[in-house]
Amino acid sequence: MIKVIGIGNRLMMDDGIAIAVLEKIRNKLESIGIEVVIAETDFQFCFHQLREDDFVIVVDASYLGGAAGSVYSCKLQDAITAYGQTNSQHDMSVFDLMRLYSKPMKGCFIGIEIAEAGFGCELSEALKDKFNEVCLKTERIIFETVKEV
Repeated sequence: MIKVIGIGNRLMMDDGIAIAVLEKIRNKLESIGIEVVIAETDFQFCFHQLREDDFVIVVDASYLGGAAGSVYSCKLQDAITAYGQTNSQHDMSVFDLMRLYSKPMKGCFIGIEIAEAGFGCELSEALKDKFNEVCLKTERIIFETVKEV
């Protein structure tokens, strides 16, 4: 099964961007048989939703120094190998569990560049302005990735 997992904290401004994006595009993804899992910060829940034969797309906020709203993707195994270098606040937890239990997961990681991660329930103005564009880019990456599966 193809699963898209959204990780983030809605109470930390842009850190919740992956959740907001997946909530907006969820119906389109589910209409073609993709399961959407909103894991938030519960990495154990997230990990236990995964099966070895799943194709997993992890979506999370990232801080790589690029422009806010930039959307990056890479193979999931590359992200697991490089964790800590990605500056994703949540990759350590999920990726550490994948490594610890030697789950050979196939899939990709999608990182959405943030502007701010302070306390607050709303996205920063920078991401609000680019929200629809970020949703479209993320959706396009998911659809292109799924075609190859």
